[in-house]
Amino acid sequence: MYLCDIHSHTSISPDSQAQLPHMVRAALDAGLREFCVTDHCDLLDLDGQLTASFDWAASQRQFHDAQAQFGGRIVLRLGIELGSATAQPETARAILAQGGEELDFVLGSLHNWIGMEGGRDLYYSDYGRDPALARKAVESTLAHTWTLVTQCPDCYDSLAHIVYPLRYIRRDGVEMSLADYEEQVRAIFTQVAAGGRAIELNTCRGHDLDCWPPLLRWFKECGGEMVTLGADAHRPDQVAKGIPEALQMLQAAGFGYVTTYERRRPVLHKL
Repeated sequence: MYLCDIHSHTSISPDSQAQLPHMVRAALDAGLREFCVTDHCDLLDLDGQLTASFDWAASQRQFHDAQAQFGGRIVLRLGIELGSATAQPETARAILAQGGEELDFVLGSLHNWIGMEGGRDLYYSDYGRDPALARKAVESTLAHTWTLVTQCPDCYDSLAHIVYPLRYIRRDGVEMSLADYEEQVRAIFTQVAAGGRAIELNTCRGHDLDCWPPLLRWFKECGGEMVTLGADAHRPDQVAKGIPEALQMLQAAGFGYVTTYERRRPVLHKL
């Protein structure tokens, strides 16, 4: 199987202190054949404030240094995790254009409340104190995901962690799944597949594997063919966590390939 992890973060992201060489060494130690750095560019920051820039110079500098140090030992790709593109679509497009021809991969994500709860990252809400907020979080995320895939398809190559709100809902002791939202999720997946794009099986450092089998089945039934894999590592010891298991899940769900990206074009690798 083609071992790859194409969702990771370094100190360019506000929630990581990792250095890219340390992440790449961890990728090599894990036996990965391909690794992509996808630092955060959230158009709503952690506190819900609008942002309009990304430090491409720093991102490209560290990437070039890593290529010089590790080239030939592992395939390295330059990506970005573009969050809340629906809040500022034209700004999102301008930031992606600034990445130039070196940009390999764009993860489209939604981390924030948009238009409610102060626009903060979903991480900061207390779902245990107010369980009704949990349903609102899922519904808001799915609504803005629909906007992303229908109105801003050029702002993502792979749809990142559709289960994102469930991470923190479960953290706070509230049990939820996307089963109650199957119709909405299938509509999103149908749009993703029709647009020739991928979804991400995000292992969340190996913690989120249990929720993916039904979602993979839905995506395949909706015509989906391309799935990317990411551990969402923010530290070297998190790189590739859950990736071997995720590859097995893909195979069990009937997918024949795992997908990576080069210059924003999908590359299919046989399982």
